[in-house]
Amino acid sequence: MAAMRKRESDPTYTVLARRYRPVRFEEVVGQEHVTTTLANAIREGRIGHAYLFAGPRGVGKTSTARLLAKSLNCEKGPTPTPCNACELCRRIQDGTDTDVIEMDAASNNSVEDARDLRDGVRYLPMKGRFKVYILDEAHMLSKAAFNALLKTLEEPPPHVKFIFATTELHKLPDTILSRCQQFDFRRVTSADIVKRLRQVIDAEKLAVNEPVLASIARAARGSMRDAESILDQLVAFKRGGLTSDDVAVLLGAAGGDRVDALVREIQSGNAGGVLTSLDAIFSTGVDSSAFADQMIDHFRGLLAIKACGRASPVIDLPDALLDAADRQAAGFSLESLLYHLQLLLEARRRIKEGADPRIVIEITFVKMAKAADLVPLAEILRAGSPPAPPKPPPPSTANPPAAAVPIEPPEETDPGPVSAEITVPTLRAHWHRVSAEVKKVSAIPGALLEHGKPTRMAGDEVEIALPPTLSMHRDQLDSAKNRQIIEAALQRVFGRRLGVHVVVTPSGPEPDLPLLQRPAAAPADLASDPGVRKVLEKFPGSKIVGIE
Repeated sequence: MAAMRKRESDPTYTVLARRYRPVRFEEVVGQEHVTTTLANAIREGRIGHAYLFAGPRGVGKTSTARLLAKSLNCEKGPTPTPCNACELCRRIQDGTDTDVIEMDAASNNSVEDARDLRDGVRYLPMKGRFKVYILDEAHMLSKAAFNALLKTLEEPPPHVKFIFATTELHKLPDTILSRCQQFDFRRVTSADIVKRLRQVIDAEKLAVNEPVLASIARAARGSMRDAESILDQLVAFKRGGLTSDDVAVLLGAAGGDRVDALVREIQSGNAGGVLTSLDAIFSTGVDSSAFADQMIDHFRGLLAIKACGRASPVIDLPDALLDAADRQAAGFSLESLLYHLQLLLEARRRIKEGADPRIVIEITFVKMAKAADLVPLAEILRAGSPPAPPKPPPPSTANPPAAAVPIEPPEETDPGPVSAEITVPTLRAHWHRVSAEVKKVSAIPGALLEHGKPTRMAGDEVEIALPPTLSMHRDQLDSAKNRQIIEAALQRVFGRRLGVHVVVTPSGPEPDLPLLQRPAAAPADLASDPGVRKVLEKFPGSKIVGIE
């Protein structure tokens, strides 16, 4: 690899990311759709006056901008294959050419900086054919600076070319976008990163095995520059005998074996084993926030494998890691993986808000381990739905009556608001009416209410307790919208405005109080019971005096 040569004569060390920066279009990793288009445009003489390179960090935007400048100003150019030997090529590659002006828009973003640039475009290049302006992090320019550049950007002198590079395309105004040819850079795949790293370590005469390169590629998350920086750190950490655990230790992440053990404990539903695995992970110095991000990325990979299969292009895992991920994904359902990712994303949010990272992570992974104990919402809805009415028998042809008179079912009348004092027993006695009223408006909270019950009254607020198996639905039932629906139903049933608050009961069955310790139900409450109503109808004139 002639272009990737180590400069043994340099008195100071140059990091790998700079030493092995691409010097030809074909060396830019993973951006063939960009480099091929640019090379063809140069070959055919269809060179634009302004380009916009957008994409994640570390994927080759600035390197490609320099290659474009070099292709335009090479002594043998314009050419898609610059010689890399002439003085102009070498100076552009080193970043010392006076005709290629690189500006960091993060620190040169004022309107004065834009006016200086606008004034400078009037002057001809010193040695090259074109004066090329490369503005890195272009989204950092102020609105006034963009406005100062508009006219120049639309009709620059023929000797000027603009190249904007940005990681946040959405922050650029439409007036700039419409004046540029836009190229979208992609994240580099893990396979391409591993291939490039193999070229680097061969040139450096290092001994690094494929699992280590795979771990580096995954940690880099699509950034070639990050991958080369991680490799640089690893070589400084240990020249030989590198392992995947070394990558994890260096980055503050969990090793692959420890993650595998943690996932097995989650699949087995062993809460104690989960806490033990997490303790072993944290004892190695793993950063809690970095670990949360690592596990989000890990479970996203499992979800992609479960949904698309291991051969799908959606899965970006090196072969060295794909087999283990495929085995882990087989132990989860698609629904459980979605639930686990929701928990992990919520954990990361709470960590960023300042909660204790370790406690948040431990609670999250115990929830993941006990997910099998939760009742699916579809099952709740099925349980809460009334049984279908039986089909009437077919009419008999034997001895038909002279006239068939259809029997209409009696219409249910609204019993009206409950007149008894509102207590917890009263609420429970009429809770079926409350849930029925809620289901008329929204089926899901109505079904959830059937599995909950009022447990306490404090002034005008009712506490509703859900069983532990429905803890994942507490926030849904306690949302502002659903509370409003429940409160309206309570007012229709009890004729009084009551507030609600939803909690989850502790694990374990509710203690069954002896009969004498139970709160006595009021006669008016008992009269609404369907069984008691049947007795009263059977014995007209009877009245309720108590219950034994």
